[in-house]
Amino acid sequence: MRNILISALLLFASLTVFAQSEETWHCETDEIYMEILKNNPDAVRERAKLQEFVANFIANAQKSEDTYVIPIVFHVVHYYGQENISYEQIEEAVEFMNKDFNRLRSDTASIVEEFKSIAANSKIEFRLARIDPDGNCTVGVTRTVSETTYGGGEDAKEAAPTWPPNMYLNVWVVNSLPSGAAGWSYYPGTAPYGSDGVILLHDYVGSTGTSSYNRGSTLTHEVGHYLNLGHPWGHTNDPGLASNCDIDDDIDDTPNTIGHSSCSLSAVTCGSLDNVQNFMEYSYCTKMFTIGQAEMMRAVLNASTAGRNNLISQQNLIATGTNEGYEPQLCPPVADFAGDKRIGCEGFTVQYNEQTYGTDYVEAFNWSFEGGEPAISSESSPIVNYDTKGVYSVEFTAINPSDSDTKSVDEYIRVYDIQDGYTIPYTESFESTTFPKIDGNSDNDFYIDSRGSETWEQNNFGDEGKSVRIINKRNNVGTLNKIFLPNLLVTEFDKPIYVSLKAAYGKSGDLSGDRLKFYVSNSCGDTLRIVHIINSSQLISTYSSSFSTYLPLSSHWKTHSFTINPSQINGENLRLIIEAEAGGGNTLYIDEVSFSYTSDVNLIQSSNLISAYPNPTDGSLFIENQLSNGDYLIMIFDTMGRLVFETSTSNKTYDASGILADKPAGLYLIKILTDEGAKVIKVNKSK
Repeated sequence: MRNILISALLLFASLTVFAQSEETWHCETDEIYMEILKNNPDAVRERAKLQEFVANFIANAQKSEDTYVIPIVFHVVHYYGQENISYEQIEEAVEFMNKDFNRLRSDTASIVEEFKSIAANSKIEFRLARIDPDGNCTVGVTRTVSETTYGGGEDAKEAAPTWPPNMYLNVWVVNSLPSGAAGWSYYPGTAPYGSDGVILLHDYVGSTGTSSYNRGSTLTHEVGHYLNLGHPWGHTNDPGLASNCDIDDDIDDTPNTIGHSSCSLSAVTCGSLDNVQNFMEYSYCTKMFTIGQAEMMRAVLNASTAGRNNLISQQNLIATGTNEGYEPQLCPPVADFAGDKRIGCEGFTVQYNEQTYGTDYVEAFNWSFEGGEPAISSESSPIVNYDTKGVYSVEFTAINPSDSDTKSVDEYIRVYDIQDGYTIPYTESFESTTFPKIDGNSDNDFYIDSRGSETWEQNNFGDEGKSVRIINKRNNVGTLNKIFLPNLLVTEFDKPIYVSLKAAYGKSGDLSGDRLKFYVSNSCGDTLRIVHIINSSQLISTYSSSFSTYLPLSSHWKTHSFTINPSQINGENLRLIIEAEAGGGNTLYIDEVSFSYTSDVNLIQSSNLISAYPNPTDGSLFIENQLSNGDYLIMIFDTMGRLVFETSTSNKTYDASGILADKPAGLYLIKILTDEGAKVIKVNKSK
C-alpha cells in the first residue's frame, strides 16, 4: 500500500542496516543519514527525482520480459582470518541470490497460500565480473589485507576501493562491523563517494563456508535495498512497533505490518495477513519478493540515478565480461599464504595454507621454508617443523597455465630456545636501543602482533626514561594489539610470580573503554592462557582530548599488580603477553613491568594490616590497607569465581558499603593486590 508519508520517510532513512543477531536488531539509520545529508545535500533531490521516475515507469512503460544482468564484484577485506572466505563460498552466495531473485528456490511451495499468486520472478540475474575496470582478467573477487576488516565499516571500502559503481555492484566482505550490524547498503542516489554497494559480514555471505542456510538471503535483503526496496513496515530499522502500521514501503502489494523478527506466518498486525516470508523482512524464513517489489527494482534499473541503468546495458555487460556467450579467460594467480603460528619454541610445527586469489584455477604449488623440515613442499597445506632457534623466511609460488606468482616474506617465523631467558626477579623498562630486539639479540626479543592503524611502539615518555605505548584513538573499537615480552626462566616452580607494572592512560570521555589483558605462555608464545584483565576504570589516569595525543605527567603513572600461580605457569619457561583492546580512548603507556617470586604473598596473607570488616556483613563493608602506600587493587568475587566488583584506590580505608547490598547471602572472596603482594579475605554476607 502507498502512504502519503512515504516521501518524507524515504528522505529520513536512505541508509539501511541489517542487524547481526537473529533476536536483536540494531539501527544506525538516523545518525548515518543525517551525516549523509550534511555532506551531500543533493541526495534529497536525487531521491525525489527517482521516485517520480519510478512511478512514471511502472505506470507507463511497456513491460519487458528480458532478464536484467548485473555485474558483481566482491571485495574481501581480511587479516588472514576466517573472514578471508573461499571463492567457492562467494560463487554459492551469487547462486543463492539468483535463486531468490528468480523464484527458483526449492522451498517456494511453502510460501503462504495467500501470497503465492504474487510471489515474483524478478528476472534479475547477478554474474561475477570477468573483466576489471582496467580491462584485465578477473574472477570478480578482490582480496585486500587490512585491519579495517575489524569494525572498519566505511574505512574498509577505502582499503579496498570501489570499482565504478555504474559498472559493477560492489560487495565488501569483512570480519566485523560497528554496533553489531551484519551489513548495510545505500538506496540509489544516497551513497557517499566511493561507498555505493553492500558491506556484509563474512558469515552472512551465502549459505556455506563460514555462513549458514538461515543467513543465506541476507545478501538478497541488502541488494533489495540497493535496488530501492524498503522494509515492508516502512523505511526504518525498528520492526515490531505499533506505529509502523501508519507507515509503508511504497509498494502496492505488500500489506502494512509492524514488521517481524521471527517467523510468525499467521500474524495479522495491521488489519491483514502479514507477508512475513518477504525477503525484506527480518523473519529468517524469507522466500519471496512480491510483483510490486519486482516492478520497483526493474524500474530502478532503468533510471539514471547513481548509474543504475548503465549496470544492465549491453555495452557494460561486454565491458565487464558478463554478456551472454562471453568465454572467461584463465586469469593469472596472485600468490598468498598464511601460517597458523608465527612464533614458538624449538620443535613447534606450523600449518601453512595457500590463499592464492585472482584466479579460479591453480595447477601447482611450490614452497620453500628456511629453517624448516621439510625445506620444500608442493602441497597446498604443508605442515612444517622448526627444530632450531632462529628467524626464518618463507617463499611460496602459485602456478597455472596462464602464469605464476611468488610471495616471499622475511622474518616470518621466530623460533626460540626454551633455555634462553632472563632470570627472575626481572624488570622490563623498555630501554633497548634496538627495540623490538633487546640490545640487538634476536634470541630473546619482543614480538609485536599488530592490528589496526597503530600498535605498540617504544617512546621517550616513560615514568623514568622510555616506555611503550599504543595510540588507540586511531584504532577502531575492538582492535587488539599484543606485545610479547621476553622469555623468562622459571626456577622456583612451587612459588607464585608477582607481576607489577606502571601504566598511564588518557581516557577520551566516559564512553571510551580501552583495557589490558594479560596472557602467559610456557611455549615461547605459541599457546596463550589469560591470567588478568585491567579495565578502563582502573587504568584511567586523566581525561584527555581526542584531538591531540595524550602525554602523561609524572603524577599520572599508576601501579597495577597481579599474581601468576604455579598452575598457570606449568613449565620452566614463562612469557608474558600484554594485549591492548581499543575502546575509543586516547593513548595508553606501560613501563617498569616487574617479575618476582612471591614468598612475601604468604606474609601479606597473614598480615592484620590488611582487613575487611564487618565480617559477617549485612551489606556494610570497609576494606583497610595500612600495610602499603600508593594504589592498590580491590577485586570481589562470588563463590562461582565471577567478578562482582573491581576498583583501584590509594585510600587507606575504602568504603565498599553497598556493593554487596543487593547480592544474595553467601560467601564472597575479596582479593587485595598491592606492590608487596596479594591477600584474599573470605567475607560472609548474612542476608
